[in-house]
Amino acid sequence: MAVTTYYTNYADQLRQLDEVFCPENRAEGPVIGYVTGPPGSGRSTLCRKWVNDQGKDTFPDGTFYIALALSAERAPDALEDLLRAVGYRPDEIPSGLEARSAMWRSWSYGKKIAVIIDNALLPTEIAPLIPGVGPAAVLVVASGESRKLRTEYPGKSVRIDPLTDEAARLLLGRMIGTDRLETEAGPIDELIGLCAGLAGALTVLGAMLEDEPATRTLRRIEHKGGVLDALEFAPVFDAAYDLLSPLCQDCYQVLGVHPGDGAVAARTVADILGKDEFDVSDALRDLTKRHLAQEVAEDRYLIAGSIVRDHAATKADGELPSRIVSAYRGRGLAVEAALPNRGWMAEIWPQLTVEPLAEEVAARDWLDVERENLEAVVELAYRLGMHQWVCQFCLVLWPVHLKGEHFGEMVRVNDRGIEAARAWGNDLAAAVMTFQLGFAYRQAYQAGFAAIRFQESIDFASEAGSSTALATAIESLGLAKLDLAEHAEAETLFRQALDLATQLGKKRRIALARFHLAKVRPPSEAFELLDAAEAVLGSEHLNQVKIALWRGKKLLEAGAHADATAVLTGTLALATDRSFNRERAETNEALGDSAFATGRPADARAFWESAKEIYYFYGFTPDRDRVSAKLAQ
Repeated sequence: MAVTTYYTNYADQLRQLDEVFCPENRAEGPVIGYVTGPPGSGRSTLCRKWVNDQGKDTFPDGTFYIALALSAERAPDALEDLLRAVGYRPDEIPSGLEARSAMWRSWSYGKKIAVIIDNALLPTEIAPLIPGVGPAAVLVVASGESRKLRTEYPGKSVRIDPLTDEAARLLLGRMIGTDRLETEAGPIDELIGLCAGLAGALTVLGAMLEDEPATRTLRRIEHKGGVLDALEFAPVFDAAYDLLSPLCQDCYQVLGVHPGDGAVAARTVADILGKDEFDVSDALRDLTKRHLAQEVAEDRYLIAGSIVRDHAATKADGELPSRIVSAYRGRGLAVEAALPNRGWMAEIWPQLTVEPLAEEVAARDWLDVERENLEAVVELAYRLGMHQWVCQFCLVLWPVHLKGEHFGEMVRVNDRGIEAARAWGNDLAAAVMTFQLGFAYRQAYQAGFAAIRFQESIDFASEAGSSTALATAIESLGLAKLDLAEHAEAETLFRQALDLATQLGKKRRIALARFHLAKVRPPSEAFELLDAAEAVLGSEHLNQVKIALWRGKKLLEAGAHADATAVLTGTLALATDRSFNRERAETNEALGDSAFATGRPADARAFWESAKEIYYFYGFTPDRDRVSAKLAQ
């Protein structure tokens, strides 16, 4: 965890943290401590300093930093970051908040770790992030009043008050040399008074003093309207801004206006500004040297705190937000074009031509890394009235949402997409956004809500006169009806979807319709439908596994247990090898069903236990409950 070279020792606060997290207290931990104080006072830096001073001897199992976004919605993503940091692959991480929290508690149980949770406001934000029982230290940087946090999760508070003049001089002395504190005592004392003891303002001031005499810095700030002895810091940052190169100023503005709380890639800043990526990277590093930005990962940057961000935003011109949206759109469309294509982008915007990224792997990696920023950009685009672009972002994000993760984000994004499509007046876009929202509810086991959305999508598709969208919406409603165990209605809808697909003459769509229809037909007919679907979809790994799983289920339904076991055993190997976790769980459950039906209760229990564990860790709670009921037999 990076700590500024010029950190001024809060000796008393560090001593208090030593007492809060002493080995005796942590023996029955985790122990929670709250660090409070005004913005810019150095709360986060104090936590990093204390953790760094403890070293690996105290926390041999790891130290972790989590920046919250003043919203409980950040918790699932923070847990994903933690689980990746401790070695879990993305495909191993469950989708549900409860399951991710359980996995984190399981991993951290008994471990000597330190966790810094920055910008915490509500108990619901920190609850899922608390480690399992053990000698862990949890340092919570409280945003605002910490009483609510401490009531729910008791812990001692350590408060940072503004630096005394003596401490401020010590900080500046470490940056510019103690001799200058004496030779330039008058103007430096005035500058210290202007910063009112806030470490953030003082470090920016120190960076300025490294480049020029104190009298010149003071005149520069006074020229910007500085008023001594007042809590008004804009003149300090105005003066620091004037010392930046034009490219540094541009980068500073981007970081200030960029939506959301995610780190921004140097390459993205370069796209926004239309500048060379390496030049932009150098400029961003210069901002970190001047304590106006932080490099939180290789070539990924954040503005240095809320006070600095507010100032940077005042320097940006009114066109910059639109340029930010445009840059993400350009990259996002190239990513969408590089991935297996559903065809909706071309259906809605037939004149749109996009050069795809060279590799599918690179496209998926970009989506995974930038997902949080893209959600924030969707909101920005909507506020700016860029309704068509909002809909395009919804399609760009679909591949990462399709995995069944980030339910809340998926709902928020597609809700915005529906509003944007309606404001734009495009029924086809509204139909697509609506059935995407329906799938979000279906993935969250809210089949009733999903069915409502799919029916709305049918209405939009009918208004648009799009047979393709109508077929998809009808098929999707059929899946929701199947989830609701309304098999007769599901079959009727699947047959309608197959008729439409046949009229359209699209082989893949026909194959998908046959696959879904097979789910509700007797085995004899189902096998023919599955064979026909496999002939077209067999090269697609996920659909190959799904078809094999349903073939096994239909064999079970026909009473052919030996054949079913053989098919399902091969399916389990494929699902495991390709990390298709839901299908892996369903196959284990089906193998358990077969074992139970053939008088092998021990084998059935083993398969069902495996299914239950997978369902639990990946947030498939209703499935877990169903298997638990079987185990209770």
